Amino acid sequence: MILRKMIFNNIQIMKKTIKTVALLAVLSVAAVGCQKETIAVPQTGVESSETVYTVRYVINDVTHTETLIGEQAWADFLQRMMALAEEGYRITMSRSANSALYSDSKEVVTYTTKDKKKALAWINEMMEAGYMVTFSFNPQTGEYTCIAYN
Repeated sequence: MILRKMIFNNIQIMKKTIKTVALLAVLSVAAVGCQKETIAVPQTGVESSETVYTVRYVINDVTHTETLIGEQAWADFLQRMMALAEEGYRITMSRSANSALYSDSKEVVTYTTKDKKKALAWINEMMEAGYMVTFSFNPQTGEYTCIAYN
């Protein structure tokens, strides 16, 4: 009688265990089935023609580095730097991330103008030619002073 009771209890425990394991298996499969699929987007092999600019610049003795992608980002960056110059900051910039931003160069080119667009064009031209450029704005005279070092 005791043996029969023990066997009966073991069977009951096994039934509960089997039901629990089966339920967990079903829930696991359901959970995996509900996961969002990752859709692979095939690459077309088209290369981007955007220019990447890495610029080191100093604003009132604080050095920064920024990476810009595309001509529009570069133009916006120059406009932002010019706005800072108009607020009284002195800006020094170089397109090479590894170049020094303080030069003891012998070749120095200075350009002054009251025309903001001409100043921006000159800065851009000199930087494309590999120069490091420092510029500022004098609110009393309304002049932009731009200095390029090579």
